[in-house]
Amino acid sequence: MSGTSKRRVIVGTAGHIDHGKTRLVEALTGIDCDRWSEEKERGITIDLGFAHLEQADVQLGFIDVPGHEKFLHNALAGLGGIRIVLLVVAADEGVKPQTREHLAICQLLEIPAAAVALTKVDLVNDELLDLARLDVTELLEETPFAGCEMLPVSSVTGQGVGELKAHLLELAGRHYAETDPERYPRLPVDRAFQLKGLGTIVTGTLVSGEIGRGDRLELQPGGGTARVRSVQVHGETRERALAGERTALQVTTGEPQALRRGAQLTAPGSLEASTSLLGSLSLLPEAPKPLRGSIQIQFHLLSSEVHGRMRPLGGRPIEPGDSGAVEIRLATPVAAIRGDHFIVRRASPATTLGGGRILDPCWRRRRGAALERAVSGLGGDRSSALEVWAAEEGAGGLEATAAARRLGLESHRVEELLEALQGEQRLLEIPA
Repeated sequence: MSGTSKRRVIVGTAGHIDHGKTRLVEALTGIDCDRWSEEKERGITIDLGFAHLEQADVQLGFIDVPGHEKFLHNALAGLGGIRIVLLVVAADEGVKPQTREHLAICQLLEIPAAAVALTKVDLVNDELLDLARLDVTELLEETPFAGCEMLPVSSVTGQGVGELKAHLLELAGRHYAETDPERYPRLPVDRAFQLKGLGTIVTGTLVSGEIGRGDRLELQPGGGTARVRSVQVHGETRERALAGERTALQVTTGEPQALRRGAQLTAPGSLEASTSLLGSLSLLPEAPKPLRGSIQIQFHLLSSEVHGRMRPLGGRPIEPGDSGAVEIRLATPVAAIRGDHFIVRRASPATTLGGGRILDPCWRRRRGAALERAVSGLGGDRSSALEVWAAEEGAGGLEATAAARRLGLESHRVEELLEALQGEQRLLEIPA
């Protein structure tokens, strides 16, 4: 069955170090995700690993993320585009610190579905297994994943592996990615390397649109260009890759050094990089203190990680467990669109503070009543955001192409939205 007719789902592992994530993915797919000799020598996953499983009309792509806290920035690079989180908890240890942090990040990213694998059941008796099950139930009870399926498995004996595979395939039938015709192709790069005789190879999860052989793409940030020479999905050569697929591209570019983790490949003119963003932030209940003034952060969006500063807007602090608007100023630009999920962490000591969604990827600082109106409008729907951006441009007016870059939509769709606002007399068209 071709890739166009398959239900495409990315599954991401989450959980504490040495709880058996990599071995479980190997048991499910037959693929060892540990690529580096150092990983094999140390017995832990340092960087992202990838595997896949296809059955009937379902295509599962697995991203095996590192469990060790020191490698969490690598884990975050792989969490964009995930539709199902596979929470892995060792039955002989139960819930541990990285289990909690990974779960918190999955909630902030609004991953739609979850399953729990209680691993290493060959090492425990029924009493310890019941304690581990109770531990996980308590962890999940106040989350959107409460009541998700919890399956005991052993990657050594094979116990429960078939049942877990069947459950993931069933979940995939309800949570698969669909190609949105209003969205441009967008591939956040999580790996880039050179192969002798082939040139530059980049990999990532295609979060929207399609990419085909011969396409000319733009690199953001930076604005360089690349031409796609070949496309592979899970090792299979294809004419086109679709949204929701793990994708490898062989490209030619004049700026191979700019193709690195954090960069994005997209249609020319469809994205704009910025160092100033407005976001809606949910501060974790475990955050050490309220967000009152400007603080240093590590900002994660798709595969990018950038240092910057963040401050609350609206004249009041954001308390742990609460939400609010924040202004984010970055040291280097990122290519974001309205609605993108982000995670913020404190650099030292390394702690996840919270996360949320981008409200304006090209934010302009305002004060007083203008700030209140902008934050209120940008916190609404697309039409409200367009009104704010039109007011921001003043007599010069808002162009559909500029708004399209902020919304991540095709220009013709934004033109339709602007025409509807004009018809409601909320905006006035200025003749060219």
